[in-house]
Amino acid sequence: MPYTGSPFPLAAHPRPAKRGSVPRAEGNPAADGSAANGLTRRVSRFFRRARLRQLLALSVLLLSSPALAAPAVSPLRVSASVHPLALLVRAVGGEDVKVDVLLPPGVSPHGFEPTPAQMRRLAEAEWWIAVGGGLDPWAERLAEGVSGGRPHLILIQPSAGSAHNADHNADHEDGHRHSGVDPHLWLDPVLVRDELVPRISAALSRQRPAQAKMFAGRAAAFQQRLTALDAELTAGLAPYKGGAFVAFHGAWGRFAARYGLREVAVVEPSPGREPSARWMAQVVETARREHAVAVIIEPGFNPRVANTIAAQFGGRTVTANPEGGLGGTWGATYEDLMRYNMGAFRAAMTP
Repeated sequence: MPYTGSPFPLAAHPRPAKRGSVPRAEGNPAADGSAANGLTRRVSRFFRRARLRQLLALSVLLLSSPALAAPAVSPLRVSASVHPLALLVRAVGGEDVKVDVLLPPGVSPHGFEPTPAQMRRLAEAEWWIAVGGGLDPWAERLAEGVSGGRPHLILIQPSAGSAHNADHNADHEDGHRHSGVDPHLWLDPVLVRDELVPRISAALSRQRPAQAKMFAGRAAAFQQRLTALDAELTAGLAPYKGGAFVAFHGAWGRFAARYGLREVAVVEPSPGREPSARWMAQVVETARREHAVAVIIEPGFNPRVANTIAAQFGGRTVTANPEGGLGGTWGATYEDLMRYNMGAFRAAMTP
């Protein structure tokens, strides 16, 4: 008969157990218990790790949740007397300020009377800023009465003997008077860069010390842009250096001095009052003598008088905007406003 396999059953020759091990034989309680304990430990470790992962994921979710993050600081409520100051405050304050402008767009600050609604908005402001120097005396009076002497910055001190408390004096520029000072400070970008921006940054930092670094960083970036803006305006107006113009409103003295132009006469010496025939004759005589080429008017002003004067000395009438405002072609930033005015003066001075 052929060979068909081992004559001995496999069960008759079990494999020898390793030294020190417990034979896994049927009915061995020690072996069964050890296996069960090992399985229990593995299962326990699995669930502990799974629970740890769940807790870690939950912690990350909770920490990133807006509802549980540190409460956001609301923007500082600021009131500005005129639009150019609002542009400067926004450039330094960014999203950390909310600026309300008292003077409506296109309205002259001279003789302006605020409405009850504007008085209420000023009362809600935490800090306010005005030019001073006679430009916006209504803002100074209104703020002192409505705001109860709260923190503020007046760029030109109303008078040498003003009785302001020590906190307010820190934000007043010494040595300036109403008379003899051109209050249109913002029309000189270099003055804005070197004097106004540092003072605005410091004043905002006093109101929100925790955000002082943010204000300082924005101020430094703004100053760099102002340096570039000054270079741009210098180059753009260089071909017209020495050129003469007549201003309807005496706002352009600082701008003209910075960029080599000459404001030789002002049509309206007293804001809000129509000039006399004698004064207009003097303006025409001066314009002819100084070879003026244009009368610079502003949005919202009646151009009738300016057109009459310009026609008499052979000049043109051109609109520039010293204050800007919403809804116009002069842009939404200080740089936009100054570039618009550079274009207006180039148009005015071009032969």
